[in-house]
Amino acid sequence: MELSKRALSVLCAIVELYIRSGEPVASQRVARHSRLGLSSATIRSVMAELEECGYLTRLHSSAGRVPSDGAFRLYVDSLPRRCVPPPAVRNALAAEMLRMRRELIEDIDWVAQLIAQATNEAGVSVRPLGEGPVLEAVSLVLLEHQGVLGLVVGSDGSVEKKLLELDERFSRDDLQQLSNFMTCRLAGAPLQDISEFLSRLRQGDEPGPDDELLSGARAVVRQLSPTPEGDIEVRIAGTENLLVSADFSEIERVRSLLSTLEDRTRIAAEFRRAFTHGRTQVLIGGESETTAQGDLGIVATLYFRDRQQVGAVGVVGPRRMDYQRIVPVVEYIGDSLTQMLETSGADYA
Repeated sequence: MELSKRALSVLCAIVELYIRSGEPVASQRVARHSRLGLSSATIRSVMAELEECGYLTRLHSSAGRVPSDGAFRLYVDSLPRRCVPPPAVRNALAAEMLRMRRELIEDIDWVAQLIAQATNEAGVSVRPLGEGPVLEAVSLVLLEHQGVLGLVVGSDGSVEKKLLELDERFSRDDLQQLSNFMTCRLAGAPLQDISEFLSRLRQGDEPGPDDELLSGARAVVRQLSPTPEGDIEVRIAGTENLLVSADFSEIERVRSLLSTLEDRTRIAAEFRRAFTHGRTQVLIGGESETTAQGDLGIVATLYFRDRQQVGAVGVVGPRRMDYQRIVPVVEYIGDSLTQMLETSGADYA
C-alpha cells in the first residue's frame, strides 16, 4: 500500500522523534514538535492508519507508537540522496583525516577509528572488497575408486581444486554433462557468489528435465564454492560508543551486540551481499541476519581506486541511529578515501 504524502510526512516525523528519544511517540508530541500544521486529532487518525499498515506498533494500550523496520525503511528511502555534511563537519573530517591517515598497506584501523569518532557509533572498515574474478568454467573429473576432483576456473586464471565427497555415484558421462550444465548456468557469476547464484535457479513446482542436474550442481557447489570472506580484513573501532548508549542497557542486547561485532566473517559477507545492490547501503533491523540479531542498523559505502572497488567503510549502531546525519558522513568519508587513492602515486586510504 502506497502512503499518501500526509501519511508519509507524519511517519517521518514519528521516526525522527523516536530517534531523538527512544521513547514511544504519542500524537500530541508529533503535533507539538513537528512542523506539519496538523491537529493532534488528525495525527492520531493518521497514526491509526499507519499502525494498521504495520508501520507502527503499540507496546502498551495507553502508550505512544514505535516505528517498525518498515517505517525506518520508508524514512531512510525518503531522505535526499548523496547529501553532504555541513561545512563545519566537512572541515573537521578533512583535518582529522589528514592527521590520522596512514598508508593502506600499513593498516586500515585508522579508518574505523575516524568514522567511529565522526558518528559516535561503532566504525567498520573492510578490505579488500573488489569486484573479484568471475567463473569461467567448471570441470568434474572421475578418479580411481570413484573419487571426483572438482575444478573451478576463474577469469583471473585462478583454479580452485577440491576432492569432492558426493553421495551419488556418477559416471564419466554424467560428470561431463554436469560440468557442461554448471559452466553454462554459472559462467560470469562472481566466484564468491556462485552458491547464491545457483540458488536462484530454483526448481519449478513440476518436475523438469534439469532437476537432477540442479541437485547435483548444488551438491558440488556446497563443497567447491570458495569462501573469500576469510581473506577479507575487517576492523572495528568505537564499540564503547554503543556500550554507553541507552539502547544497550539490557544485558541480552549487549551480548547480542558483542556477538555480532565479534563475527567478522559474517560482517564481511553481509557487506559483500549488500553492495550487490549499490554503492551506499543501509540495513535496518530484520532486513539482514546481522542487524536482526541485535536490533541494529548498518550504514556502509564503498571506496574506489581506478574505478574499481577497493574496500568499504561504515557504521554499526542501534536501529534508531540518526540516519539523516550519519549517511552523509559515511558517504563523505568514502568519497574522501577514493580521492586519496586517485591521487597520483598515493597509497593512502
